[in-house]
Amino acid sequence: MKKLLSFTAVALSAILVLASCTPADDTDDTGATTTAAGVTTTAAATEPGETDEEGTDGTTDAGTGEQVRITLIQSKTEIQSDLDDVIADFNAKHPDIHIELLGTSGDNYGTTLMAQFAADAPNAPTIFTAGGAGDAQFQPYMATLDDTEAAGLLAESMIELNSNDDGVVNGLPMAVEGYGLIYNVEMFNDAGIDAATLTDMNSFVAALETLSEVEGVTAPIGFAQEDYFIFMHFFNWGIALEENWEDELEAVGAGEKTLADIPSVAAWAESLDQITPYSNRGQASYDEQVAGFGLGLHAMIHQGVWAQQVLDQNEVEFEYDFMPYPLEGNQNIPIGPATSWRVNTEAPEEHQAAAKTFLDWLITSDEGQTWSADVLNMIPPYEGMRAPEGNLTGRIAEFSAEDRVLPWTFTVYPPGIATDGSSLMERYYLDEIDSSELLAQLSEIYTSLSGN
Repeated sequence: MKKLLSFTAVALSAILVLASCTPADDTDDTGATTTAAGVTTTAAATEPGETDEEGTDGTTDAGTGEQVRITLIQSKTEIQSDLDDVIADFNAKHPDIHIELLGTSGDNYGTTLMAQFAADAPNAPTIFTAGGAGDAQFQPYMATLDDTEAAGLLAESMIELNSNDDGVVNGLPMAVEGYGLIYNVEMFNDAGIDAATLTDMNSFVAALETLSEVEGVTAPIGFAQEDYFIFMHFFNWGIALEENWEDELEAVGAGEKTLADIPSVAAWAESLDQITPYSNRGQASYDEQVAGFGLGLHAMIHQGVWAQQVLDQNEVEFEYDFMPYPLEGNQNIPIGPATSWRVNTEAPEEHQAAAKTFLDWLITSDEGQTWSADVLNMIPPYEGMRAPEGNLTGRIAEFSAEDRVLPWTFTVYPPGIATDGSSLMERYYLDEIDSSELLAQLSEIYTSLSGN
């Protein structure tokens, strides 16, 4: 994490300075593609790139050989629509390659993808994303990517995180991300609340009480119901505040102690009791949560830099900003690597080569960087690549540059904890269990999933 901080402080400084798999049915000579589902897209109409006369940027030879058709699946639902435009632009410029973007399934992504590999690995998605808790199951299907241009530009802190047991790069991270409480600055000001003064749970809860009286606010703080949002990201605040958090989690996994024995986690559970009366109890999808914030139903939402796209799509006009969750006086933000691009090692060699061509184009070419920075809002964990200038992205850069960073502890959780943990959170919000029972049952599950 210290290496990550060092990298992000430098790589993001530019922001501060500047302010199952179904192939497409047919592609005609205009660049319009009709999928098996009957959806037609026209690559020529995409932005920001334009197709040149040769229809290629030099990475493939136009018009030579048979077109290589591959598939791509990824887990970030918020970029799915924009990524479709990115792929259409790539396809228009690479007539020897056609990529089809498959539908993503949110919380069921890992299960869906694993089923595809188990059923027919060579015909499973050629490009897929995996990272964090549970990605070990996909390791056997990850091709080595050290021969890509992008791999040679990886920040030092990213190399080990995206390498196999032999130290060979097998993943190209999508971005560096951060999350916290996104709050309505104008609503705070009108209510006489200075976010900078909310440095402990007492002041934070008092602010929630004041905000609950603002006209139109249905719940001062909104949570989304998806696994990572309702549990993984929010629980991270508790364990990440523990200095020796890896040792503590290892002890819980071994059954040597419980989560309640960790002071910061016990404090997190207590804080949950304090804020829940002012929350929506996670009774909203991600889109509904962010939309509710834009409509003034929530004074703040627990979300990350990835929400920038949805906020832009909803044309939110008021000023908003990040603030930390002030548990035990915390004033830092969790920042870490997002999920990574992977290439199916069981796919035919020409399919793997085409996949690498796309990833190098997306990450290193001028056109790809424009898409990544200006449309996908991805902070690049690569040396010398363009960074986005979005409001939330800039704030994550500032927190990083100021070394106000908490680790992403969930990258070491055992597979399955996201689903089980979110189920417990749902039961807590429904008043079926209290916070003590939540920690007790979560400890038992953590130990069991760790193999003990």
